[in-house]
Amino acid sequence: MKTKYPDKLWVLMPVFFFLIVGVGFCGLLFNDRASPAGFSPGQIIDDFDNAEGYKSNLIWTLMPEQTKANNITAQKEFVQNDGRSCLYIRRLMPSKNNWIIVGTKTTPDNPGDLNTAFNDGIYLRAKGTTGAWTLGLWIRSAQGLAQFYQAPFELKNQWREIRLPFRMLRSLPVDNTANSRELFRIGTMAPGQRRPAEIFLDQIGFYREQKMYKELTPEEERIIVHKGTERPFSGKYDNHYEKGIYTCKRCGAQLFESSSKFKSGCGWPSFDEQIRDAVKWQPDTDGVRTEIICNNCQAHLGHVFLGEGLTPKNTRYCVNSVSMDFIPAPKQQTAKAIFASGCFWGTEYYFQRAPGVISTTVGYTGGHVDNPTYKQVCTDTTGHAEAVEVLYDTLITSYEQLAKLFFETHDFTQLNRQGPDIGKQYRSAIFYLDDEQKQIAEQLIQTLKKKGYDVKTKIEKANKFWPAEQYHQDYYEKTGKLPYCHTYRQIF
Repeated sequence: MKTKYPDKLWVLMPVFFFLIVGVGFCGLLFNDRASPAGFSPGQIIDDFDNAEGYKSNLIWTLMPEQTKANNITAQKEFVQNDGRSCLYIRRLMPSKNNWIIVGTKTTPDNPGDLNTAFNDGIYLRAKGTTGAWTLGLWIRSAQGLAQFYQAPFELKNQWREIRLPFRMLRSLPVDNTANSRELFRIGTMAPGQRRPAEIFLDQIGFYREQKMYKELTPEEERIIVHKGTERPFSGKYDNHYEKGIYTCKRCGAQLFESSSKFKSGCGWPSFDEQIRDAVKWQPDTDGVRTEIICNNCQAHLGHVFLGEGLTPKNTRYCVNSVSMDFIPAPKQQTAKAIFASGCFWGTEYYFQRAPGVISTTVGYTGGHVDNPTYKQVCTDTTGHAEAVEVLYDTLITSYEQLAKLFFETHDFTQLNRQGPDIGKQYRSAIFYLDDEQKQIAEQLIQTLKKKGYDVKTKIEKANKFWPAEQYHQDYYEKTGKLPYCHTYRQIF
């Protein structure tokens, strides 16, 4: 059964006004270009410059149309301005609520006449009294009530296209994002201007950001645009646990990392955490659940549930597979490097913090004793140096970057010592694993010599690397202390 909606909503406007004027204008969105890149008009609500006249079934009226003792507070007429036919509204004196124009649907019981589902926002071509204005929209709520939304914009005394994304429209008194397709009333206001105000309106309609969205199949459109649901256990990502990123099918925005996905048994992909600010929560039209949408393009994703105790985060984002794409993590390409720069605790400390480093192992290399112990190496008779074996991702960092960090975190001008530690086991050395590493090390040393450094670093071919005792591994991570003979200074 259809709900009847009153045409005389203007009687509520004083309430809306006092709510509105208490709200600060936090942002202005507008565009001075006649045809901005990526901008495409969607459904035109009305085109006053069209020779055929009105394009919609809206009736544009003053709200309220007040005449008290022949004292008219506002006037409306169609005029020519800069060669354009336009709707012209002027407020002759301040009115109680400052609203000066509203469009009222002639068939308020017929949903979908003003369909916002395929669009990203509302646009105006307008000019008028310079300053802050407000656009107001009345949208049917799930309970059949008129919910009021507003967004600030700026007018100037020159024609401009003003774009107001639906995600910027905020409701009063509850802060929700406008998501209903049942828009039935539009108005403008010059808040706080206790003086005459005027607006010339050339065209009003919905717009789409063409560059944002992918073409959807009918099934994808049913779910993403019309807020449908796929059958449980039917989605391709329900039992999918590959490493990577889940993105919005419609606009490509990143939504969830694979590390947040868990097996819930509900029949839909489940995540316990979103990528920061990627997913918007809002009341579902059923009045019970909480809907989740892409915060970038408003695509319907599914619903979020709290308090189920399925993971420590106690949150379940229940998402339709159809609403998402998946980008697999790049296959990790690893390589090893071995550096010695004095006490291996300090050497490891800096490499552990370098981007692209996967793991580090402290140990001994460059000598002639098999399975050496720390005690043996400290005698300076094994030929071994305290060193660090670095495993790194070649897609993130390079051997050259790591070698530069090696030089920048110790004093390579000292021979067979580092700070208070003396002996060949504390020598500065690069143990290369292939000819490419050797060439890079030699080039860096030549660069340092040209800079005036007396480089004592040795370049040695790597042989067997012997991991040190367990208590030496991750020493500074375990103790919380800081290196006593390693510091960072930029050289390259």
